[in-house]
Amino acid sequence: MGPAKVKTLLSDFGEVTRVYLVEEDKSSRKRRRKAGGSGGKRYHEGWVEFESRKVARRVGETLNMTRVTNHKGSANYDDLWNVKYLRGFKWSHLTEKVAYERRVREQKLRVEMMEVRRENASYVAKVEAGRRLDHIEERRRKRRMEGEGGDGGHEEGSTAKKGRRVRQKKPLEGDGRATKSAILGSLV
Repeated sequence: MGPAKVKTLLSDFGEVTRVYLVEEDKSSRKRRRKAGGSGGKRYHEGWVEFESRKVARRVGETLNMTRVTNHKGSANYDDLWNVKYLRGFKWSHLTEKVAYERRVREQKLRVEMMEVRRENASYVAKVEAGRRLDHIEERRRKRRMEGEGGDGGHEEGSTAKKGRRVRQKKPLEGDGRATKSAILGSLV
């Protein structure tokens, strides 16, 4: 049922001032439609405000757990009213709840977007690092090829690969005692 039908059905008991129905979420609607359900909107919860509190209390007491309609041909024949009078409930409470849920949903969306941006930045950084490593490897491969003389077009000696020289200290020679005393003397 939509808001207009709910208002029509409940207006038999008294003046209805406002009706608010909560739509089903998009994922459940998508599942329902995929399973062959109708494409119209469906609602799973709602609030109705009557002009008089007495009427609202009476409707809450009498309609709870009764059939929506007694006509067997109606689509709502097997449906039952689940109505409760909410004492002390103000319409502003409902709008605050809706606004709060909207803020929470937006906050979750912002957090998810930040995570996606962070993952994207990490992915781009890794791709760039991979490109740099590929470029370095390519340069090393070219140098090896030139050093081996793989391309015969270069003059001899102009592209010779230069090795690195590492200076090493010579080990101490002699008997073990003299070596130990020399090492210990240098430490003190």
